[in-house]
Amino acid sequence: MKALLNIYFLILTFFSISQVNQMDSLGRKHGIWTKNWKGSGQIQYEGEFISGNPVGQFRYYYPSGEVRSIIEHVNNRAAYVTFYFKNKEVMSEGFYLDKLRDSLWLNYDREGLTLSAERFKNGKLHGKRVIFYLRNQVERGELKILSETTYKDSLKDGPCRTFFSSEQLKEEGQYKMDLKDGVWKSYSSDGYLVTVTRFKRGKLHGWVEFYDTSGNRIDRTLYQNGERLSEKRTKAVLESLKRKGLDPND
Repeated sequence: MKALLNIYFLILTFFSISQVNQMDSLGRKHGIWTKNWKGSGQIQYEGEFISGNPVGQFRYYYPSGEVRSIIEHVNNRAAYVTFYFKNKEVMSEGFYLDKLRDSLWLNYDREGLTLSAERFKNGKLHGKRVIFYLRNQVERGELKILSETTYKDSLKDGPCRTFFSSEQLKEEGQYKMDLKDGVWKSYSSDGYLVTVTRFKRGKLHGWVEFYDTSGNRIDRTLYQNGERLSEKRTKAVLESLKRKGLDPND
């Protein structure tokens, strides 16, 4: 009886192995597939193909054996992906479309705290990227915004704002092709305007103005193409711009 059972399990094992890593008549992956890490018996990934297309759930592993990622295939183009740290905490999660990151992605640290939320299009950051404070999550379980930045094709392009942990606005301005551009304003934790700066292609250009708690301007300094002008140079530049009918902030 024992001999018959051994033979049965041998046949079953052989049959199971024979069904793995098969090709269909057109040479496409079909059925259950697994792959080991090179030079190791540890599985690198496992999943199922139908006529060359992955279907259902695929699991990928670290060389040490922990789950590295799980991919849930929605259809031939779209999949929901979850990446993991070795301690089993989620690292990031979101959608792939045509094998590129798309739509909303969430990112976490090793302790499970939320780091950021960002949007992708064709594999590039595109839309708003939000970074969160970690301290508030640890101390009070609150999810508060540290910064909001707009991206286009993975370049900062559009409005940008940063916040104090009290949710009070700290700084606001615009980016253009990954460079600060136009007017930027900074505020105190009490909500008072502190400075107004101006940028042109990423360089300070125009008046940098300083304000007191009553909203009165108390000082200002002129910059041209990133260079801070001396009092003597400022006077000369202003006179020249006035004759030409030009604004020093342009």
